[in-house]
Amino acid sequence: MTLCPNGSTVNPSAAPFRWITWVDAQSWLGTFFAKFSWLSFLMQPALVQVSTFCASEPTQPVYPGDATVVAAATNPQAFDSIIKYLRDSAIWFAWSQVCQCNASGSPGCIGPLYSHTSNLASGNTGSNRETHVLVQMTTGGLTLWGINFDAQSSETVTAFWLDLSASTNFFQNATVVPGWNTIGFTTPLVLANTHQYRIGIRTNGSGGTFDMWINATQTHNYSSGANILGWEFGPWDFSTINPSTAEFGIDPIICVSSPIAYTPSPPPAPATSLPDVPVSSCSTAADLCTLVNPLIDQVALLKQRLDLIQRRLLPFAWIAGTTSSGLSGAGSIAVTDCLGCIVELTTVPIGWGSTVETPRRLIPSAGSLQGKNSSNFDDNRQVHYEHELVLFGDPWATSIQYNFKLGIVASITPIFPEP
Repeated sequence: MTLCPNGSTVNPSAAPFRWITWVDAQSWLGTFFAKFSWLSFLMQPALVQVSTFCASEPTQPVYPGDATVVAAATNPQAFDSIIKYLRDSAIWFAWSQVCQCNASGSPGCIGPLYSHTSNLASGNTGSNRETHVLVQMTTGGLTLWGINFDAQSSETVTAFWLDLSASTNFFQNATVVPGWNTIGFTTPLVLANTHQYRIGIRTNGSGGTFDMWINATQTHNYSSGANILGWEFGPWDFSTINPSTAEFGIDPIICVSSPIAYTPSPPPAPATSLPDVPVSSCSTAADLCTLVNPLIDQVALLKQRLDLIQRRLLPFAWIAGTTSSGLSGAGSIAVTDCLGCIVELTTVPIGWGSTVETPRRLIPSAGSLQGKNSSNFDDNRQVHYEHELVLFGDPWATSIQYNFKLGIVASITPIFPEP
């Protein structure tokens, strides 16, 4: 499903760059995140340039199902599917925070109630209260995208809608300045035919105040699609509703497509029957020690294994053994836990074939080397250079078996891992 049919751009309040981490997935998934939080730290953070990031929609997260989460512990494909879902969730949430959907070029709006070129005729100051317009829809296919609000002063208010026919509601805080302000809902409402709606503004918290412009005369006008049933006011908690002969400066934005940039609606929340990942108690020092001690053991084991790899695979960790010189023909050198050897050809007969590159490659080879124990050999390594490093990777070898061709004399220095 396309979330932004007219494309998307950067939200003006967004910074030019943003990190995307597992915290974004946690913010989007909420309590559902606890179902597989054990995988979250495997997500690598990513830094994005917001202008490029907002140029197109990201992939919407699609939950792969409970069975995939269960299989993720042993099945690499299931594991990758869950990581992808977490990553898509993080990217989608970050995108919804810094990007916005573009307004439609032909939104198909019903006519506004007022002209917004100037303030309404009279002023009204309220505290701990709400005011709204009561609207009944006479057609379908329209959406409430926001409110135009005529404020007397800079203030923080709460815009809202109540679907009286379906008993649902939505509240959104907004900061306004003197004059007409456009407040776009982060969750636009698809208006149902015949439903009645209260659409208005209330103070931002009990005891709050706000100033707005009102109109004492009946000048409002809607084109077909909605009927105005009147204006009402009352306490901010809606405990009472009073009709008003004055028209408050509230002008719902009702259109087919959005006339303003807006935040896209979220994809549906996943459904699951999985339990949350168990969480250890961490309220005392003893709890903390219980959690930290296994972590220390695991880190120590990891370090030991990394040291083992470093000592065997990285060149600066190698230790040269005793050099055996004047070697020719076939023979062996006794070793223990040997990684390989350094071969130096001290004598190569004149006229031996070679390439013209530097260093020259001898053709045919000067001989071969193999790791060997009492009865087994690994594959031989052909010696083609006068100075060559040969790695065996066979810690079981008890000797280095060499076979040099007629006329070749060499020195061999075994190399060993750090102790």
